[in-house]
Amino acid sequence: MAKKGDARVLIEMTCGDCKTHRYHSTKNKRNDTARLELTKFCPRCRQRRVYRETR
Repeated sequence: MAKKGDARVLIEMTCGDCKTHRYHSTKNKRNDTARLELTKFCPRCRQRRVYRETR
């Protein structure tokens, strides 16, 4: 459970190609206001793909 004034929030990241596989991570919403994009391995596509933060 997050505190009331907590800067770190739990985010969900989805594969940009297949849109089915998801990763969960945290980010600091005060420092990074834009959507997060990372390159991670997608087991469904079996390649490294760009994962974007979903809202």
